[in-house]
Amino acid sequence: MNVVLFVAGLAVVTYLLRLAGVSTAARGGRDGRRSLFTALLPVALLAAVVAVQAAPGGRPAAHLVVAAAVAGVAARRLGFLPAMLLGTAAGALVTIGEFI
Repeated sequence: MNVVLFVAGLAVVTYLLRLAGVSTAARGGRDGRRSLFTALLPVALLAAVVAVQAAPGGRPAAHLVVAAAVAGVAARRLGFLPAMLLGTAAGALVTIGEFI
């Protein structure tokens, strides 16, 4: 039950952060720092949750390290979604390689 409440709370916080970004843009405020902050805060929240879950014993698995590295490099050139898809594919390939 705690996990359900945690995920529901994260969903509400992420929704409110996205709503803040939309409302800031609707007001015509083009302050670069504020719009960058509201755009990146949900991503940072998601990354924090994933990081805690990825290394429960203190040492992350090899496929998660590869996935994070590929996604980080891809994010420099691509958007968020393509970077996450490439990272997921790289992690899956490493996992498949461990089973072969």
